[in-house]
Amino acid sequence: MAQSGLTTSKIENRKKVIFDCDLGDDIDDAYALALLCASPGLEVLGITTCYGRTDDRAQLACQMLYDWGLDSIPVAAGRDTRQTDKRANWYADQFRYAQGFKSKKPVGQSAVDFILEQLHKYPGEVTIISVGPVTNVADLIKKDAKALKLASQVVAMFGSFFIGYNGSPSIDSEWNVQADVEAAKLFTSSGVAIQYAGLDVTTFVKADALFRQKLLMRQSPLTNTLCGLQTLWAYDRDPVLYDAVAVGMVLWPDLFKTQPAHVTVDDKGYTRLDPRQAVNAQIAVYVNTSQFLQQLMQVYLHQNLRRF
Repeated sequence: MAQSGLTTSKIENRKKVIFDCDLGDDIDDAYALALLCASPGLEVLGITTCYGRTDDRAQLACQMLYDWGLDSIPVAAGRDTRQTDKRANWYADQFRYAQGFKSKKPVGQSAVDFILEQLHKYPGEVTIISVGPVTNVADLIKKDAKALKLASQVVAMFGSFFIGYNGSPSIDSEWNVQADVEAAKLFTSSGVAIQYAGLDVTTFVKADALFRQKLLMRQSPLTNTLCGLQTLWAYDRDPVLYDAVAVGMVLWPDLFKTQPAHVTVDDKGYTRLDPRQAVNAQIAVYVNTSQFLQQLMQVYLHQNLRRF
């Protein structure tokens, strides 16, 4: 289903995107997926899920897409890693949103095979947005070391370069890195020039009570989904929109300042910068937070995604 108001030429020129996420844990994945699906300039080729209960994450993605009239967007589950640690086996409250849902199911392909197929189908055209542990991307590299280089752009919510959580002046072992350190090492050393939306920019972008009240008042399938998932996650907590910021780097690059760097990952899951090595990345060091939130809200309010 294309959004109303899009001409044929605009539909044909949309940027092709694959969204790799750990939907269901923190609420920011849902905000990011909503931004992707409601943005007229993007063509979402598919959603892939990573970390822990990837099947439950995929079912949640299917429910959301179905509710928004986007049944045609494929969902592919990544490798189930719930046995790796207790946290990975957590049944998140957001999963209850899609409990028993059967009207749309994930495709039979694994996430890695789906990504690989799309990269070969559209060489040099696909933007991969990674907003979870990078297990799927690392598995892709292991399967085909050259495949990721077929992407036109790789953007990741990943790392802590100068600033930590909540604006701390000390860097942190950011979750998407810490959750699969070996995969993160492989990701940063892939030979692809990755764009990183780390804690340096994402930690400052929050959906406060007024922001969420506007979503509630909109009363559309998409905004109602976000409000429902927010309630399941934490009714009175202002979510940090980490993952939506990564999507914003694709949509609104003019709102960001980046700098070239050589990024590596150490054994404890810290992202390190090595000025002696050749540049392999662009790291975001600034985002115009107020403008970003204003444009984000406009997308949510102006969309009209629905089943009929």
